[in-house]
Amino acid sequence: EVAINSVLNFRAVHCENMEINDPYLTSRVEGTRLGQVAVFQCPIGFRLNGTSNLTCQASGRWSAPIPHCMPIICPSLDLDDPHLTLVEHNTSYGGRAVFRCSWGYRLTAPPGVECEVDGQWSGPVPSCEAVLCPPPLPPVNGRLVDEGPHYNVGSAVQFACNDGHQLMGESSVVCTETGFWSHPPPFCKARCPYPGDPEHGRIAPVKFSYEPGDHLKVTCSAGYVLRMDTKWPQCKVDGTWSEQLPQCRSYREV
Repeated sequence: EVAINSVLNFRAVHCENMEINDPYLTSRVEGTRLGQVAVFQCPIGFRLNGTSNLTCQASGRWSAPIPHCMPIICPSLDLDDPHLTLVEHNTSYGGRAVFRCSWGYRLTAPPGVECEVDGQWSGPVPSCEAVLCPPPLPPVNGRLVDEGPHYNVGSAVQFACNDGHQLMGESSVVCTETGFWSHPPPFCKARCPYPGDPEHGRIAPVKFSYEPGDHLKVTCSAGYVLRMDTKWPQCKVDGTWSEQLPQCRSYREV
């Protein structure tokens, strides 16, 4: 019989202990023996650059280099709209970009976007559009002094009334940043003009202008009278008098 004596030497495999210098990187290491795993992760606001799971291999080396944490940064925003400005621009995770339009313009989308966990902004960059007021309507029995195809912020419009009418309200309005006119539109109300006193007489009542339905009466000076069939003028709805102003005549002419 032949006796064979053999000695088998086994050496346990160990990987090197990890030196983690990244202050943001957290790890959970099972151990450094063959097949054991190390798991890495980063806090919110950072992304892992590298492999999250490392395994101790038979060669005594870890399956990949130790990863590290990189801050999440969204791309810087370039503005092409000459009327758009950035009032806040924080490209870090959770940061905001806040927009504002020039005077006379308004945003077409929400005024801000946020840098999200995927390193992208939460929405597109808005644009600015001109604020326009609706075309004003000319008042009945009146007109617009100057009309335009568009009414931007700061545009002014003047109103005027036809003869026999008086403007009630603001004679001019301005387009505001809200897209509304500064005052409600005026209206034209019928008014009869002051006719003046007749020769050798006086009218009553005396007003700067008269409303439809108002009557005029004439009182003659001493030695003068009105005709027996005199009709008193009445202010009509179109702003004209119904009759000519009565004239005072001398007693000798009656």
